[in-house]
Amino acid sequence: GTDWKHPDLIDNIYFNPNEIPNNGIDDDNNGYIDDVNGWDFVGEITTSGQLAPDNDPGPTSTQNNHGTHVAGCASAVTNNSLGIASIGFNTKLLPVKCATDSYSGYRINGFAGVVYAAENAADIINCSFGGRGYNPAEQEIINSITEMGILVVASAGNSRQNMDEESIYPAGYNNVLSVGSFASTNVVAKSSNYGVRT
Repeated sequence: GTDWKHPDLIDNIYFNPNEIPNNGIDDDNNGYIDDVNGWDFVGEITTSGQLAPDNDPGPTSTQNNHGTHVAGCASAVTNNSLGIASIGFNTKLLPVKCATDSYSGYRINGFAGVVYAAENAADIINCSFGGRGYNPAEQEIINSITEMGILVVASAGNSRQNMDEESIYPAGYNNVLSVGSFASTNVVAKSSNYGVRT
C-alpha cells in the first residue's frame, strides 16, 4: 500500500473525477465503490478466510512502507520544502494495494491490481513484487496492456540471482521493463537480481 495522505505525496495522488467521495455508490460503474484515490484489493483477511477489499490503498502497518517509498521515488512533490524531490516530480500516482493490511510479506490479487490500473488510465504500471512461476494468463494480461500503450515496470528481485538462469515474474515476462538496483559505487547492489534478456 501507499500512504497516499503523506504530505510529500498528497498533491500528486490521482483523483477519480467520475466518483463522488464517500457516498457508498459506484458512481462510475467500474465495479469499485468510492475508489476516489485507488483501491485495496485485499484489505484484511477475515476469520472465515475471505478478502475484505476497500477504497483505502494505504498501509495500516508501520512495517509496510515499501509502497510509500517507491511512490516517493516516482513522484514525491518537488519544491515544496518537504521530504525529497523525485524523478517524476508532478506525475500523478494511482495507489493500488495487493497485500493484507497486516502485511504478510506476499501479494494477493497482484494482477487484478495491474488490470485495475490499466483500466483507470495509467500510462506506467509499477509492479514491486515478484516470484517464481510462469503463468500464461499473466503474460496475456501484460501483452494486452502493452498493446494499449502502457509500460509495465517490475522489480527484478532481491535474491542476488541471475535472471538468465531462472526468472522472477512479472519481471521475466515479455514486454516488461525489469529493474534492479545498484550501489553508490555504480555496481550491482549485493541483493539485486541481474541478467540480460533479449
